Amino acid sequence: MSKRRLALRRALQTALAGYRRHPGQLLGFSAAAVGLHLLGWALFAAADLNDSGVLGLLLHAAGIAVYAGSLLWLLEGLSRAGLAVTAGRPLRWRALCRWPGPRSWPLACGLINLAVALVVTALSGFVAWSLVLYLLPALQVLPVLLAVVAGVAVMLSQLLNSCLVLEAGLSPSAAFRQGFLLLERHWAGLLGLGAALCGLLLSPLLLGLLSEGLLPGCGVAATGLGLLAVLPLAANSVAAAYRQLETEPSPSGAPISGSDR
Repeated sequence: MSKRRLALRRALQTALAGYRRHPGQLLGFSAAAVGLHLLGWALFAAADLNDSGVLGLLLHAAGIAVYAGSLLWLLEGLSRAGLAVTAGRPLRWRALCRWPGPRSWPLACGLINLAVALVVTALSGFVAWSLVLYLLPALQVLPVLLAVVAGVAVMLSQLLNSCLVLEAGLSPSAAFRQGFLLLERHWAGLLGLGAALCGLLLSPLLLGLLSEGLLPGCGVAATGLGLLAVLPLAANSVAAAYRQLETEPSPSGAPISGSDR
């Protein structure tokens, strides 16, 4: 079994170095994908303001389609960009902006697997809490804490899912299982990576609150700009962590970097 450790500091340094080499492309794609994501929200909101039932239904459908498509586009594009810059490969704008098609289905299945696992975890925690509440009310907090820990573990196990699917070429089910194997071996490193990602993604909110306090009315804009800036860095950090562990054995026993694509 590999004794390699996930060096979080080195992963963040690698991510930042890749960001500095391609700031224009990363920020440009982030802005385009987030803008399309906001368009999906706008279409969905416009449906509620329309009096026509048919038009409202069409706007709802279009909003959901644009929202889901832009989310997948953002995840795949930033993941491919992070994998490219952390491997020292040239970052091609055409490949970065490729719209998700049938080849993106495994990545979508990975998101579905994660959502299903979280729902099952939440339902199991609720059932356990209900039983404990009925039998041993004094211990009712315990199943809630266990459910939270289990949910966090599931999310940590799937942090590298997009890299396992896009770079290692694993199937959605194999990538899901590989995530738990990596969590078993590198739980401390993945926990640190998850905390770092949470810090990165929360920093735009803090920036917005600070901006709103200093310049009223600028909070939303500051939050949006900060989010555009940190999304590529977060994706690079995940890819850099994957690069450190890509020779880990897959569920079949072969290194994940050597799986068939």
